[in-house]
Amino acid sequence: MKFAKSAPAVLIAAVVVVVAALSFVSNLISHQMANSFEQAQFELVSQIVKSRLHGAESQAISSAELVAAMPAVKKAFAARDRAELLAVTRDAFAAQHEKYGISQAQFHLAPAVSFLRVHNPEKFGEDLAKYRQIVVEVNQANAIRKGIEITTSGIGVFGTLPMTDAAGKSTGSFEMGLEVGPLLDELKKDHGFEMAFFVDEQSLRETATSLKGDIFSEQNRVGKYVKFYATHAELLRPLVVDADINISDESHYVRDSAGVAYGVLLQPVYNYAKKPIGVIAIAKNFSATRSADKQAILWQTLLGIVAIVLLTGVVLVVIRGMLLQPLQLVGDRFADLADGKAGAEDAPPMPSPLCDEIAGLAGSYERLRAQKAGATPAAGEVL
Repeated sequence: MKFAKSAPAVLIAAVVVVVAALSFVSNLISHQMANSFEQAQFELVSQIVKSRLHGAESQAISSAELVAAMPAVKKAFAARDRAELLAVTRDAFAAQHEKYGISQAQFHLAPAVSFLRVHNPEKFGEDLAKYRQIVVEVNQANAIRKGIEITTSGIGVFGTLPMTDAAGKSTGSFEMGLEVGPLLDELKKDHGFEMAFFVDEQSLRETATSLKGDIFSEQNRVGKYVKFYATHAELLRPLVVDADINISDESHYVRDSAGVAYGVLLQPVYNYAKKPIGVIAIAKNFSATRSADKQAILWQTLLGIVAIVLLTGVVLVVIRGMLLQPLQLVGDRFADLADGKAGAEDAPPMPSPLCDEIAGLAGSYERLRAQKAGATPAAGEVL
């Protein structure tokens, strides 16, 4: 075994192993940080969407209370004067629609008979008890209720409250509601999310009998659901497929669409009766996070390679320049001395400075050479 070959090889191998291990750990930490950031983004998105839905319920209740508290409304509803009731609520409904996006306003007779739809006054008189649990419970419990329900025309977020006359006697109920589509559009506008609302097809077919359009087309079907509304249908199509959507708890994943990485959050949706009726899919662009993660791994890998090259160079320079080359020269001088060639004038000079250990060997050589030549070298002299 030659030290000149084995020692640098061992040291360089050690450098490669250590730097590679450090680079791997650094890349792993960077990747975990990116994953933690994405997880935090999923949690933030979830809270934003839930907060917006709860806010819509509260807005529906607040708007309904403003209208229901009007004395003229109480009087006209108690008198069952549909024409007068429409006249005194039409402007208030228009104002709520413009300011807060309220899309529906309806009065009911107990237990759940439609008396007046302010947004569609020509349609009234049908019994809503089979599919409007909120209305039934408000008239039974004489208490405020709010939530999401499927109606004959689609899906809405409702706030429903009991109505009384001037004497405090129960006269029925009143509600205001917001459509799901505009809520999703607002979330996209405010936060840049792409969203879709998938609704249980059987429930939607049974209740939304006046629903128009191609909602029930094969193109909109995903598992047992149909896409009721989407902010960007083409982009969301590859992001949510049959295998993803049949969930009972909130889930998330990352998937590419049109070459861009999107974080997809799936939230189950329950109606007022706590029955699952659909899933909201929220897609957020994760390309910046993924790109930063890849760049960090690339730069850390490149830095690791540069470190290996530089440290390899240092190992070779130190071993060869400071150890092997001077040691070879001293060894050659001792060989010359042993062969009777001491004091050859053409001998190459010793490199300077030498490390202390080799300088000691060189000094020993000079003393031996001087003794053999019959001369004593000057103090501190080293060739």
